Amino acid sequence: MLRGRQIVYIGNDWFADNRTSSHQIARLLSRDNRMLYVEAAGQRAPTASKRDVAKIVHKLKKAWAKPTRVDDNVYVYSPLILPFHGSALARRLNRFALGASLRRACRLVGFDRPILWIILPHYSSIVETVPHAGIVYYVVDEYSAMPGVDAARIREMEGVVLRNADVVFAISEQLVAAKGKANANTYFSPHGVETAHFGRAYRETLPTPSELSGIARPIVGFFGLIEEWLDFDLLDYLAEQRPQYSFVMVGRVARDIARFQKRPNVFFLGKKSYDDIPSFLRAFDVCHIPFELSDVILHSSPLKLKEYLAGGKPVVSVAIDEVKKLDSLVYVAKDYAEYLHGIDRALAEDSPERAAQRVRAMEGESWQSKVETISARVAAHVPGE
Repeated sequence: MLRGRQIVYIGNDWFADNRTSSHQIARLLSRDNRMLYVEAAGQRAPTASKRDVAKIVHKLKKAWAKPTRVDDNVYVYSPLILPFHGSALARRLNRFALGASLRRACRLVGFDRPILWIILPHYSSIVETVPHAGIVYYVVDEYSAMPGVDAARIREMEGVVLRNADVVFAISEQLVAAKGKANANTYFSPHGVETAHFGRAYRETLPTPSELSGIARPIVGFFGLIEEWLDFDLLDYLAEQRPQYSFVMVGRVARDIARFQKRPNVFFLGKKSYDDIPSFLRAFDVCHIPFELSDVILHSSPLKLKEYLAGGKPVVSVAIDEVKKLDSLVYVAKDYAEYLHGIDRALAEDSPERAAQRVRAMEGESWQSKVETISARVAAHVPGE
């Protein structure tokens, strides 16, 4: 594990409800390194939606604050960045303001030449405006294919990061192949799983959440963001074909779900705390990953796959390459009919022995082990002074 380094870490909101790979890696690194954790703004231009306006107001309030100490080794900082990446003026302003604010934040926390650990490419200007000892780029998505972004500008900004990075990590083989063309020091770094947390669904007799009372079993469950990448046509098909199954969706809803009002066996329960997720997981009979096979998803590696398996649950998923690697543990479907059949099989074939097999398979997949591997690569490419 890296020790005694200064790290400026560009990631998702530190206190976000959904704990992403960004959070997992940052929390483990911060045990033995000092960290300025920079809460990044989104990549797409905001809309006039209530949620986007609320986020803008929240970010503006935090932008004028100094770095806040949230743990022994962690300061959280939220600099202002204009999310209009198609505008040359906005890009120039961001370059100046972001560089100045991060240099000031580094001075305030006593950093001189930190490692820049970049998760999102639209912060590319900092590689030229913030003094550093090295640059790490950790890629979890094909960012230019994300909904609502300026694809050309994201590719341009990512190119800057890739050319300047000392080492690049990507969470899928497809992303390794794509990013490795621009940076020879690109490594495959698969997701880990917080085995102790999600394993509670297997090991402990957790209380059934009150939101599930009155919902008939079997429960086909999902937890995660209810975003554009979910295949609502697939979910609608499943609910129609199996009215005796309950399809429970746990997570913040960020798209219109009105079409499911006609489906009495589909339940959107909204956002739940990370601590409560194992209780929902334990109550699920089958877990699934009903993603739409867009370019973003085809390059992805669903974090929830290993979380489901660590809880001992049978899993049905669409055919994503990183999921296929675990096809001995997962029912992988190429079309809607096969997906439905996979759910039927998962319910019929599940057993204590199969549940134990899934849990054992995840024992070597902890985030601790993944971050140790990442650390060794970083130490080799960004040696300490």
